[in-house]
Amino acid sequence: MFDFLFIAASFFGYAKEIKANLEQRGRNVIWFEDRPATDTATKALLRLSPTLIAGKAERYFDQIIEQVRQQPIRDVLVIKGEALSIEAIRRLQKALPDARFTIYFWDSYRNMPKDSFQKVALFDRALTFDPLDAASDNRLIYRPLFFVEEQVNLPTVEQDIDLLFFGTAHDDRYSIVKSIERGLPHGVRFAKVLYIPSRGIYYFRRCFDPAFRRAKRDEFIFTPLSKRNIMELVARARAVVDIERVVQTGYTMRSIETFAAGRKIISTNARLGEADFYHENNVAVMDRNKPRVDPEFLESPFMMPKRHVRQRYTLSSWLDDVLLQ
Repeated sequence: MFDFLFIAASFFGYAKEIKANLEQRGRNVIWFEDRPATDTATKALLRLSPTLIAGKAERYFDQIIEQVRQQPIRDVLVIKGEALSIEAIRRLQKALPDARFTIYFWDSYRNMPKDSFQKVALFDRALTFDPLDAASDNRLIYRPLFFVEEQVNLPTVEQDIDLLFFGTAHDDRYSIVKSIERGLPHGVRFAKVLYIPSRGIYYFRRCFDPAFRRAKRDEFIFTPLSKRNIMELVARARAVVDIERVVQTGYTMRSIETFAAGRKIISTNARLGEADFYHENNVAVMDRNKPRVDPEFLESPFMMPKRHVRQRYTLSSWLDDVLLQ
């Protein structure tokens, strides 16, 4: 029997880690994706024309409701809920009248479906990773993201990479990475891993995105790196480049994992200068329009954050705050 309903996208394995942590707390968790399918076409339609898959999404959530209706669910935790409509939330609440409903946005209003703002009123508790959203909507509680302990316990290897970037080549990331590369002094070792979900998307962007006109196919990977591969790269690096989406102001998972792993962060997110884990030796903020890296920053020693600061960003502490435990 399940007492906890969890609705969230897989998102690089983080949903699985959240489920495991809840189960360590003695909860019996049933987990579902927050969209009816995870293929590239469905993801694109959710962003570009959600009405085209609205019927499919409603049927998907109705199936979930039938599966959990007779379960002793005490808590419902939704992360983002991208395809979860207001009507589906109401049907779910009717089926589970005794459950507490909590929603957490690990994205900004500016990058989510337009009805996300209206969904907040339907939940008993609502939190966001984005400080601007929390400041503009007093129904939202600001709570930054987290790191998973096993993902920041790095192997001991030679640090033969000065600067590392890895991530999806969305928005302006490719042009920023190339600009950083052009401005680096001779001898700075810059490793770049730019991921694109498919070759079709690469060719599409080559045709329609001016920043990609000269992008070569061998500059990208089309299969995401494994967690182990990422950890090995970060272990070799002295500093990690963090480029948040233009529409977001919250600390990325990458920035949190980087400081927790004992590595320097060079970020386009100016708000990292306000973070409780900020130290001038550890965090450097650069202008995304004129990104430059100071070689002296790379040379200074990393200063370990205080224990209580690091503890605040663990997954366990995040769940404590989200669920009021």
